[in-house]
Amino acid sequence: MAQSKKADLAKASVVSMRKLPAVALTIGRPEMLIDGSDQKFRRLVQGVFTFAAIHEAIRDSYAAHVGLGGVQYTILQIIRHFGTDDDMSIGDIAEQLRLSGSFITNETKKLEMLGLVEKKQSKDDRRKILLTVSKKGAQLLDNLASLQRKVNDVQFAGLSREQFLELLAMLEKLTDSSQAALTLLHYLKRAERGQTAATKAPKRGSTRRGR
Repeated sequence: MAQSKKADLAKASVVSMRKLPAVALTIGRPEMLIDGSDQKFRRLVQGVFTFAAIHEAIRDSYAAHVGLGGVQYTILQIIRHFGTDDDMSIGDIAEQLRLSGSFITNETKKLEMLGLVEKKQSKDDRRKILLTVSKKGAQLLDNLASLQRKVNDVQFAGLSREQFLELLAMLEKLTDSSQAALTLLHYLKRAERGQTAATKAPKRGSTRRGR
């Protein structure tokens, strides 16, 4: 009797699942559709969000450990690892982080007040401000490196050298295509708003009659 009830419940569950409305696909590229479904793609997107949230929490914890905000810490790392005495500018950092130049300017001022960053004018363009990490800033990052190594070794333990290099290449490609996607999204939203406004606007020459 119990087995019969279980069988009935299983059948009802299957019928219920079949009656669920079809969900619109969120991607059209055939490479991302597995058996006609975008569920694997949705798992990828959610995985990216989860990884980014955890990684940001780790970054913020590093920053707090040395008395900085998350973005300030990131700016300091970018100047240290990607810049030289000749070419790291406000615009370079803004491009790296996809943030406005004015925001980066304000944050670097705070780092300068803390004695962690030094500024100077470019020899080639007097309007251009170049940034370097001060001795104090370099010492701060060097003192943190031991903690970073231990945490990074655990966070990225599942990757082989080949997978690491493949992931790096894929992330760089995805960053470029994501920027193009963001530009497209803004354009499509503006176009949609324009179409909506055009639909609602009264036609030229039309008159309204009241009663």
